[in-house]
Amino acid sequence: MLAWKIAPALAAGCSMVVKPAEQTSLTALRIAELAMEAGLPKGVLNVITGGGAEVGEPLGMHMDVDMVTFTGSTVTGRRFLRYAADSNLKKVVLELGGKNPCIVLNDAENLDKVAEQVVAAAFWNMGENCSAGSRLIVEAGVKDALLELIKAHARDWNTGNPLDPQNQLGAMIDAGHFAKVDGYLQQGKADGHDVVLGAKPRTVPLSSRPFSTA
Repeated sequence: MLAWKIAPALAAGCSMVVKPAEQTSLTALRIAELAMEAGLPKGVLNVITGGGAEVGEPLGMHMDVDMVTFTGSTVTGRRFLRYAADSNLKKVVLELGGKNPCIVLNDAENLDKVAEQVVAAAFWNMGENCSAGSRLIVEAGVKDALLELIKAHARDWNTGNPLDPQNQLGAMIDAGHFAKVDGYLQQGKADGHDVVLGAKPRTVPLSSRPFSTA
């Protein structure tokens, strides 16, 4: 996701400042190191780390920044539009969160393939992806059969230590995100909805420290 922001800007001859999410700064810093090793001139690709208030807002308000592109929550996206209005009317490109649906109708020809793709869309990159398939809308005629196939394919996605290549799913990025996701599951159960697979925290070893996964 970082690469598809950086590459077009550099190809167009622009200098840029990258502010990664505070939970994922190391990968952005490593890309900057590799760019320097590859011969990119100093000052062309800059990475600054920190939270939104101390880094993101000053970037959005800076009079010498001509354009901002942001990937994240709708709440923060609205802030960048306000920052642009309150500063130099910089261009703003937003890629915000949504609830992307997978729609399956009764005439679907290969339900097993559909189920495979539904699971991949939901779980790829831990589901932490703006284009993740986070809703499933199914015609009644294929609902039960599709659900059974989805459960079968979901079981193929091993959960465990993310450093083990045998696992496709690791831990939530931090305790706060884990609590948020678990809160949605608990609310769903409280509202009378059925859990068809999983939804129980797991603890697996990472070196000598345990951590939880959902």
